[in-house]
Amino acid sequence: MPGTLPFLIDQTRRMRADLLASLQTLPERVLHAAPPEYGQGSVLSTLTHVADCYGGWVGRTLLEDDWDFAPYPEPLPELTARFERVDALLHRALTCTRMQTGEPFTVTGMAGTTRQVTARWLVLHPVTHEFHHKGQVVTLLRQQGYPVTVDLDLPPPGGW
Repeated sequence: MPGTLPFLIDQTRRMRADLLASLQTLPERVLHAAPPEYGQGSVLSTLTHVADCYGGWVGRTLLEDDWDFAPYPEPLPELTARFERVDALLHRALTCTRMQTGEPFTVTGMAGTTRQVTARWLVLHPVTHEFHHKGQVVTLLRQQGYPVTVDLDLPPPGGW
């Protein structure tokens, strides 16, 4: 299924755009609230972390691109622009040589450990990571009395 990965990336981008648009309607205090029992801090800190995960794995590791990690939390307009950079990285990643060959290669993580990965893994890892944190963000908003009113799941398979 050669078109599956681009489709998944596009659906993830659309879901994220809906989430970011819905956040623009919320009071600033809601975006910055950081309950002590919540590990990532605030909604904005969590989403900044997600963007930087893409930047680290896809940008720095796969594409050997410069990626400046953001201060946490990044304001919503800057965070939205950061995700536009993420989308550009993902677009480039889909056509990079390592993606085309599918050959495994060695990467060194932040802790200095090495592992064999493929380009597909380097793209899929932050996608699944984003969905994990999306659930946390939605829960954090709901706990503050602001349930997300847009559907953030993948759409039904009408055109699949």
